[in-house]
Amino acid sequence: MLAHLIIFIIGLGILYMGGELFIRGSSNTARLYGIKPLVVGVIIVAFATSSPEFFVSVLATIKRNEDLAIGNIIGSCICNIGMALGLAALVKPIDVRVSLLKREVPVLFAITLVFFVFCLDFVITRKEAVLMLLAFSCFLAYSIKSAKEEDDGRLRIEIGSASKKRSLAYLAIGITGLIAGSYIMVNSATNLAQMFGISELIIGLSVVAIGTSLPEITTSVVASLRNEGDISVGNVIGSNIFNILLIVGVMGLIRPIALDISVVRFMLPVLLIYTFILLPVLRSGFKISRQEGAFLLTGYILYLYLLYKR
Repeated sequence: MLAHLIIFIIGLGILYMGGELFIRGSSNTARLYGIKPLVVGVIIVAFATSSPEFFVSVLATIKRNEDLAIGNIIGSCICNIGMALGLAALVKPIDVRVSLLKREVPVLFAITLVFFVFCLDFVITRKEAVLMLLAFSCFLAYSIKSAKEEDDGRLRIEIGSASKKRSLAYLAIGITGLIAGSYIMVNSATNLAQMFGISELIIGLSVVAIGTSLPEITTSVVASLRNEGDISVGNVIGSNIFNILLIVGVMGLIRPIALDISVVRFMLPVLLIYTFILLPVLRSGFKISRQEGAFLLTGYILYLYLLYKR
């Protein structure tokens, strides 16, 4: 048991390091080939923190561990709101811009609601996956357009001198790390689930989800400490949109995803409630207070308790 746990932690470490190198390499490479810094910023910042979820869930789908894959996505989305935002607000109250409430939060709620409707027949079909990917393309185009209109310099990624060889090396090592780390995590999580008699779905919803959400948690807490409330909240909203539209879309293209009954009757309603709660929480004084952060985090701990109590 200890050996599998150590292997899981090693896989998580490789996954995290691979993500860091992938971000650096892709950013440098894009800049070197003349892609506008603003566009690089929007795409890289948006995809950066979701890359662990992407590789873990896609690899799990390929290996026919669909419960682990979908559990990771739903669990990560819940973790992003409950733990990432909860901890960030506990560290320091988070101020929020009105524009975020008018656009991104309603978009996230609409996407989560549609995702729930798609899951009501207990399967995500290839047609639904295609619709998700089309919606993701529209969201990405909209994000780039909005960033150009509101550019204040914060979305730009500043990169020092970088050679093509070094950038490509970072990119190659990063992708290798993401794939290797994902492979190790999926295998060790499966073994741990079998050893403890816990389903892969529960492992994906909890342990794997928290592990792949570490970049979001770190980013939100650090952004809160630096008084960057928009980044702290935007990071969570953007990551959840990416998780649902892009990752589930790719998973559904690989093969139709059969869903456990507990996903539709328990996990997805929890995600919907958490997403819906975001609006009144953010609207109360246009900030997330420490009390509200404690509420979000307590709700997440209760969710984990009920998850293992079932």
